[in-house]
Amino acid sequence: MNANEKAAWTELIVSLAACGVALALAPFLGNAATSGFALLGLLPLSWLFFRRRGGEVMTDERDDEIDRRAKYLSALAGWFTLLLAVIGLTMWSNFAGDHTVRTWVLNWLVWVQFVVVCGGHGLASVVLYRRQAHAA
Repeated sequence: MNANEKAAWTELIVSLAACGVALALAPFLGNAATSGFALLGLLPLSWLFFRRRGGEVMTDERDDEIDRRAKYLSALAGWFTLLLAVIGLTMWSNFAGDHTVRTWVLNWLVWVQFVVVCGGHGLASVVLYRRQAHAA
């Protein structure tokens, strides 16, 4: 497993942990449970895998291509999540006769979109690494 794949696993695990903590805190803290997303501050730890060891090459063209595709897929998933959620929220608020979307809902939406993008990048990277043919 190379450094990029280790970083992708770290990104995926941290994103899932942050989402799990926030959801677990929701019954107790209500809207303050978004503080569970503070675990996303651990995402830069994935860069510890990129320490140079002598003249070792850390990434190559294959890693750059996987990273580019993973970023594209995660950004696409994030924007679709945001678009569908905003459409659903506005339709629901109109149906309920409220004609407004509460700010706490938008706050959760921003955090969830951030988790979708970060976790999606990690998941897409892991899947792309696992699908590739390994050299003999």
